[in-house]
Formats: sequence, structure tokens, C-alpha cells
Amino acid sequence: MQQAQKAQAQAVQLAQQDKRPCPTTGWQYVDPKKNVHGPFTLIEMHLWNSLGYFRPDLLMRCDPTDPFIEFNKLFPPPLIPFESYPRRVTSNGNVSGR
Repeated sequence: MQQAQKAQAQAVQLAQQDKRPCPTTGWQYVDPKKNVHGPFTLIEMHLWNSLGYFRPDLLMRCDPTDPFIEFNKLFPPPLIPFESYPRRVTSNGNVSGR
């Protein structure tokens, strides 16, 4: 149990260290019929998320050069969706936002 608490504390610390702002433009998502929508602004995405529109497995990205990844992987706990800097996976497979 202590290990889990320690891991969570480290994750919170890492999230707090990344002070980059969440990207304000370029947000896209893939609907269940595989249609790409966007680009949208951060304000739109934040609003739609607050209304519960995004399922955890919804594919999205914040930059057209990034691959689409699941919403819950873009903002894993303790990151706050559309407030924290997302965990981006670049086209070459590198993870950014750690």
C-alpha cells in the first residue's frame, strides 16, 4: 500500500513540475465512426469535457503531427484534462509531457 501512495505522490509531483500550458489550438478527435473532427480550441474541448462528451477511449490529439491516442492516456491521473499539459506521443514514439 505504501508503494502505491509513493507512486501517486511522485506522479503528482511530476505533473506539478510541468508548467507548460495546455495547447490552445489544434485539438482533434476521432468519432466512433472513424471520422476526424477539428481542429478545435482548448476552450471548446474544455467545455465539451465538462459536459461529459469524451469517453476515456476516445482518440484525440492536440497537434496534427502527433498520432491519435486515447483520452485517458493523454491525461492520465493526476493530470487535469485541458488544464494540465497532455502526455503527448510524437510520431516517432517519444512521450512528451512527463
